[in-house]
Amino acid sequence: MTGRTGAGFACAALAIGVAVQAGATPALDAATVAAHAAVARRAAGESMVLLKNDGVLPLARGAKVALLGNFATYRPGGGGSSDVKPVRTVDIPAGLAEAGLVIDGSSRDVAVYVVSRKSSEGGDRPDETFDLSREELDGIARARADGFRRVVVVFNSGNVINLSQLKDDPFVGAILWAWYPGGEGGAAVGDVLAGAVNPSGRLASTFAKRVDDYSTNPKWQESCWYVPYEEDIFVGYRYFETIPGAKEKVVYPFGHGLSYTTFNVEPGAVEAGGETVSVKARVTNTGRVAGRHSVLCYTSQTGGAAEHPAIELRAFAKTGLLAPGASEELVLSFARSDLAYFDDEGASGSIGSWVIDRGVYRVLVGGSVRDVVEAGTIACEKDVVLCTPGFKLQADRLARRMRADGTYSVSPVAYPGSKKSPQRVAVRTNALEKAEITLFDVADGRATLDEFLDQMTLAEMLRLLHGHPKHDPSGTGSIGDFAKFGVSAAQTCDGPAGVRRATPSTYFPCAALLACAYDQELLREIGDVIGAEAAEVDFDILLAPGLCIHRHPLCGRNFEYFSEDPFVAGRCAASYVKGVQANGVGATVKHFAGNGREATRKTELDIVSERAFREIHLRGFERAMKEGEPWAVMTSYNGVNGYNSGENYGLLEGIMRGEWGYKGLAMTDWHTTVPMWREIGAGNDVKMPGEATDTTCHFVKEGDGVKEAERAYKRGYLSVEMVRRSAKRVCELVMKTRRFARERAVAAGGR
Repeated sequence: MTGRTGAGFACAALAIGVAVQAGATPALDAATVAAHAAVARRAAGESMVLLKNDGVLPLARGAKVALLGNFATYRPGGGGSSDVKPVRTVDIPAGLAEAGLVIDGSSRDVAVYVVSRKSSEGGDRPDETFDLSREELDGIARARADGFRRVVVVFNSGNVINLSQLKDDPFVGAILWAWYPGGEGGAAVGDVLAGAVNPSGRLASTFAKRVDDYSTNPKWQESCWYVPYEEDIFVGYRYFETIPGAKEKVVYPFGHGLSYTTFNVEPGAVEAGGETVSVKARVTNTGRVAGRHSVLCYTSQTGGAAEHPAIELRAFAKTGLLAPGASEELVLSFARSDLAYFDDEGASGSIGSWVIDRGVYRVLVGGSVRDVVEAGTIACEKDVVLCTPGFKLQADRLARRMRADGTYSVSPVAYPGSKKSPQRVAVRTNALEKAEITLFDVADGRATLDEFLDQMTLAEMLRLLHGHPKHDPSGTGSIGDFAKFGVSAAQTCDGPAGVRRATPSTYFPCAALLACAYDQELLREIGDVIGAEAAEVDFDILLAPGLCIHRHPLCGRNFEYFSEDPFVAGRCAASYVKGVQANGVGATVKHFAGNGREATRKTELDIVSERAFREIHLRGFERAMKEGEPWAVMTSYNGVNGYNSGENYGLLEGIMRGEWGYKGLAMTDWHTTVPMWREIGAGNDVKMPGEATDTTCHFVKEGDGVKEAERAYKRGYLSVEMVRRSAKRVCELVMKTRRFARERAVAAGGR
């Protein structure tokens, strides 16, 4: 590792190269590998956020730079399910060299100082990692003392960091936020620093000065057993832009991002005559170099009966590459129903309803939440009740809720709950030696799915509802896998940043970085590439994307989730899902819902108001499920108001299926602690995986889960109706797979 030695920097002899994984051959041909790598590199470059630039960037080709800081520890992504084995890894030294910059430790012109942070599934970041370390601050100070003209700081981190000291330091000429940019990330950093790519990313999360400045921090680690969501609907910029005194705590606001050129945005009139609200924005490149520009549309409501955040994102769009002087007209539109809030306190007089509050809605167009102009207004003279689904999430000991003035309400509402009693349905008791009807017959139209299930015993149907061992050693288990009945074994694998397996795959930027592109087509293209690679190595179900909310800046898995905003998360996830599934590979949105703390994810229960959970933590899932139609959803380990997600009937059957109309399969996360029969009764179809590796979990072995479910049936806790509905969804998922199509063709050839 090259770094500070004595009074000088030993960078001159730096070895520059591209790390290529040894011992395995990519499944794709060289041309495809190169094409996929190009997508990953372009995605990283167009998503990175230039937070600060005092004119030091872009650097001229051939410019000499010294590399300082933690550049030797390049992190393409985070740990856990996102840890892809890459076809190749271009680190930052290699990327700068490829961009034509000369790494020279003797130069005293510009230093590039790299800050790296580790994040992973299964753990959260310590408080002290939110601030720059003493070593990092001293390193920048030494660069100043050693005579460098300016320093450019590049952040290779999975979590937000306090940047207040760097923002106000004139020696720090530029700050580039790269998140975890994937296997081609070093090349993308080089592209941006050297100006080959004009940065166009915008922050999808708010950067504040201190951990304590976030509304979610007071109860962040109060207990390993519960997490009170006392911030209510005031999360992220909804808090900072609403609560008195909170704006001053922000270093870089939501939506902030700089470019090497300048743009003028001229909003047109707001059109709101029907069910859709739209506004056109003409974007002109008024600078000297070509670039892309994202335009964000917000609303701000006043005069209503209920409390609302001061500003909320409603739409976004991005131009193509505009040459200097060129213009493009963007259309930003959203459904009028997106203005609705969930009234869980009766402000409208229609408690338990989605309501468009009376008042005036200003439509704001621009960039960050601090950089907008009013395009027009929408007047709503009276409350409009869209629907009254009632309450599906039982209130559970939420002591207080934040209000828009920064105070707290200490009178929690008692929500009515409901339970569904199992119904007795006849079931076959004797197992057939050979199936009379196979799933191939159902697919061919020779029998119905009901007729297919009629021939199964309860134990056989339950067997379909438990995951099975993985066939590919680097996979994560299979679903279905009942050869006697022609049910294929749909193979699952991790995939948030690429196909995670023993042989190399393209390593894409993390979700938190991709959200900053504000480019749905880019997300769809990435999903398409990942889906194609999954299909190439014969996986059927990709366990991605993740779209929980960046509720707290130190959640260890924030890098795997898109944003603090549910609209951004939902739109990004829907596009990713469409891309994956275009290849005949299913996508799985996760973790449904509320996984905002990793260290205690298997023990904690979220305590949250129904309004906050529906508006902030579920809306992204709703959009992804309705727009993307993913084949599967993965429930989370945590509980919501007293019930684990996988056994939460109100969440799964009440909201997800009953209100949203979701038709796909629901699976658990791996090795959940809830008995399988309780999950089935709540509408969770499959318990994953196929073998026990965690001795703290109950009934994770297939035999144990099935036997316990049979005992629950005999006691009247589980019905055949519940088992059949889940078995149907398993069969419907299996019939979508390419694997089933192959096996069906083989079976047809034998008839």
